[in-house]
Amino acid sequence: MSLARANPQLVVSRANHTHRRRFESRRVAVTAARGKRTVDASTSSTTDSSDEYVGVDGEFQRRRDVLTRTIVGLSGIIFARTPMARAGPSESAGDWSSPGLASSGPPARYVKTPSGLVYESVNEGSGEAAKPGEIAVFEYVMRRANGYFIYGTIDCGIGCGDGTPAEYLLGSSGKLIPGLDELLTGMKPGEKKRALIKPELGYASDPKGLEPQPPEYGQRRQIERIASSNEPMIFEVKLVKTRPRR
Repeated sequence: MSLARANPQLVVSRANHTHRRRFESRRVAVTAARGKRTVDASTSSTTDSSDEYVGVDGEFQRRRDVLTRTIVGLSGIIFARTPMARAGPSESAGDWSSPGLASSGPPARYVKTPSGLVYESVNEGSGEAAKPGEIAVFEYVMRRANGYFIYGTIDCGIGCGDGTPAEYLLGSSGKLIPGLDELLTGMKPGEKKRALIKPELGYASDPKGLEPQPPEYGQRRQIERIASSNEPMIFEVKLVKTRPRR
């Protein structure tokens, strides 16, 4: 009679004992390997060598270290290249940064006109004030009411112009949105203003025909969405000069 038939419980017990011994041996080996990696990591600098990372946990750690170094490197590049407006004695009022207008002068004083246009003067200009029938040469930045940048004529990188000012006729014969026409009329060369233009004074009546229009399709679509949602806009303008209509 075989041992299995004589005492089957003894056979099962021996099999379980053998399985436990194998499992224990594997557990000890894994623990020893992890202990070695811990000691190595504490006595050497972090590198990208494959010898430092063993097994699945090691591969995860290696990828995490590489990702961390990549993020830190990109953050350094982004913050190094991002212009930041700093108020100080050497800064002239109305710096074009962010991109947009910034001022280190006195607190803003807002003016609301009878038409509902709300604006603040960033700094004053000099010379003759702009009049209806003249061509206004000006720089501008347009934003959504939440501050989201859409377009600017200033040379500020992606989504901006090349620094060439816009030129539009002032008055009822022109194509400027009413709020911008009202804002520019009466400004002097060098003067800068920031305005909140409600939908009726913006693109609401003709989002594709009224000016100014950004050059890119996606930017023009932004204007159409703003008009359809009856949303106000923010404009920042600097009058460069005026000239007679030809």
